Amino acid sequence: MNYIFITTFIVLSLLNGCGRAYFPIELKTISREKRTEVQDQHLVKLVPMTKKNVRIANKKPYERRVIIAGDLTMPAKVVKEDSALIESIPQYQDPGPYKIGAGDVITLGQRLSKTLENTDQYLSREIVVSDDGSIKLMGQGKIRVEGLTQAELEDAVYRQALESGYADSFEIIISEFNSKKIYIISKDQDTNSTTIPYTNQPIFLKDILISTWSKKKSLIAPINLKTSPGEDSKIILKRDKRVYVLSYLKIMRSGYPKIRLFPDDQIFVERLIYKKERVLLVGETGAQSALGIASLTRPTLSDVLFSSNSLNKVTSDFSQIYVIRGESDKFKAYHLDITDPSRISIANIFEMRPDDIVFVATQPLSLYSRTLSQILGSTGLTLQARDTIRTEIGK
Repeated sequence: MNYIFITTFIVLSLLNGCGRAYFPIELKTISREKRTEVQDQHLVKLVPMTKKNVRIANKKPYERRVIIAGDLTMPAKVVKEDSALIESIPQYQDPGPYKIGAGDVITLGQRLSKTLENTDQYLSREIVVSDDGSIKLMGQGKIRVEGLTQAELEDAVYRQALESGYADSFEIIISEFNSKKIYIISKDQDTNSTTIPYTNQPIFLKDILISTWSKKKSLIAPINLKTSPGEDSKIILKRDKRVYVLSYLKIMRSGYPKIRLFPDDQIFVERLIYKKERVLLVGETGAQSALGIASLTRPTLSDVLFSSNSLNKVTSDFSQIYVIRGESDKFKAYHLDITDPSRISIANIFEMRPDDIVFVATQPLSLYSRTLSQILGSTGLTLQARDTIRTEIGK
């Protein structure tokens, strides 16, 4: 009976001790051993970080990955960059001559009569192709011009003028191209969608991607894709019932096939969403962290270790630095011992890759010190509880 009373008294005393006892939050599951058994088990191969092995490790491709998450009903997918953008290039590059349509403006110059000085007098006027596809010439009536090329238009006007006795008294050009357009649709909120007129002059995809058009039909400000250096965008070209996929970066390179645009082409501009490239830093590093890296700068192990105050001169084990790199379902742990400072030169040439894990072990003495500190801390709590009980019962 006294035993139960004393035990209850100890518990109540500790609870009333305001901070003297700590009860951790615990998820009631299976034992630690069983939890370990059901975790994934990976084969880890230890590889010394020698110059030879570093050269081999650096040959591993720097794989950039793209996040595909447009369908909200499906989980996001992370794929390699080359899988996210599989090119298909249009082979047919001849749209044929421009054909006149409703809304186009035709400028017609006509010779009216001889002046007193025996010189020709001309009248120039603009004629808009009507909705029914025809134009009306002064004194000659209507001519249907929709679907005609400029050469065919000249022949049609010439035949009409010949019947009216004005066979050599006109010149004709298409001065405004309004019936056909090229559509640029951006999926990026920061880039506006737009249209440009299709004309009788060749228009190429590369020119469209770096420029838009003003109302005066002249090239103005570049399209801002807002991509970081080295990042690509997917260019989708829809033409009739066919779809072509192209790489923005490749289009911008010299030597890439010139892709001529057709009337009513639709160009979709879609930025690729790249997965963040980072290296995980764990172990005796002060704070576990994820350090961003980039394919263009190719940081090395030295950058990770010495630019972020990763090593602690007291607790870090300089003889046990590892770079753990996954290869399929296996891992390689590249081991570096820098207790000899000359080996730091090897860290200077070991290139990091996305999702590498840099692990720094703890000094054995530091592990012992922490274990001892925890034991002493537990002993201190026990002694504190004993003193509390003695105080409460007056002994």
